[in-house]
Amino acid sequence: MMFDTSTGMSKDTMSSLPAAVKGPLAWSGADFEDEMTYTLQLRDEDLEEIDAALQNFKSLGLDGDEVAQDNFRLPNLGARLAQCAESVHNQRGFFVLRGLAGSRYSIEDSTTIFLGIASYIADKRGLQDRKGNVLSHITDSKLWKVPVEERHGIHSNQALPYHNDMGCDILALQVRHMAEKGGYTYLSSVSTAFNELLSEAPWAAVALLTPDWPVQISGRGANSYLAPALAIHDGRLMASMDPNRFGPHPSSGPTDIPPLTATQLSALERISKAAHRSELRLRLETGDLLFFNNWALLHRRDSYTDSDETSRHMVRLWLRNSKLGWSVPESMLPPWNAAYGDNGIRHRLYPLFPMPEYKVPKYSAGSAAFVIEDDDASGEENILP
Repeated sequence: MMFDTSTGMSKDTMSSLPAAVKGPLAWSGADFEDEMTYTLQLRDEDLEEIDAALQNFKSLGLDGDEVAQDNFRLPNLGARLAQCAESVHNQRGFFVLRGLAGSRYSIEDSTTIFLGIASYIADKRGLQDRKGNVLSHITDSKLWKVPVEERHGIHSNQALPYHNDMGCDILALQVRHMAEKGGYTYLSSVSTAFNELLSEAPWAAVALLTPDWPVQISGRGANSYLAPALAIHDGRLMASMDPNRFGPHPSSGPTDIPPLTATQLSALERISKAAHRSELRLRLETGDLLFFNNWALLHRRDSYTDSDETSRHMVRLWLRNSKLGWSVPESMLPPWNAAYGDNGIRHRLYPLFPMPEYKVPKYSAGSAAFVIEDDDASGEENILP
């Protein structure tokens, strides 16, 4: 990394601050006026290759957890996807794959294709809860009778703030349906937002780098750990930051977990505003796949309105590339280990549809719907065989 410092702070404080981050991950949305600079547009021969890979996989009688490069062969497209994986980890940090028409495939086939293509970006799929769900559904289902205000944000049509899915390396989204109005997804470079803080509010940069942010990891016992919101590790700036996962959960009652300080709250507000100023709005279409580096980029979404017939619907994977994946600092390992570590969960679930009946979890926190202590609320149905 190349550095540049001019903060005007005391020498002691200056010594604790890194310098401005430069490189391909320090971008602004204005750098991508042409969406084709980050879009992999599938060609007819790519679709033929995908169809052949799908039929081959189905002929093997394997289940969804076994989808991998060696049984979902994309000999030509795979080389281009490998370049995209490199870009996600070491260049701009994201790409959109376009050309998979939603009406072309059944739900099961489109899910298998999502898994197959994702296997060329990363070889490991992380767990998203303790029940073993590997796929999750981000939607406001018309089947759910629970009032919107009682649901988690990803299960509503409400806006979500800038955040990371804490513990995730590569976040992948399949667009099953777009909203009738709104619901845009935005990405923003952590490096660019951080550089603004170094220049305009260095105290906020210090606060975000200080490892005193409380993250709750259990409900009844109200256990927690302290971590930084941002870290410099192996020469990389990494974010593990979700405003809705810091501090004690409201359902925990009296607890020793400290609330956020005024300085921490102000620092979150500062980096969020900086992220807004340099953000990129994605114009995703039904059938698109989005892959992005969750350590290097923050993301948010607008509120939205659905039509009477359909609901905005994203299907999510948490991925890791064993070769290209970033080393994770010890202070940020607890949620990462829950997703990718050896946690004793034998049954990995791939629900094709959201749960038909919404059950409100007692302990759910975070913009990514992290379930602190699972009860019966994280179930989905129609598991991919």
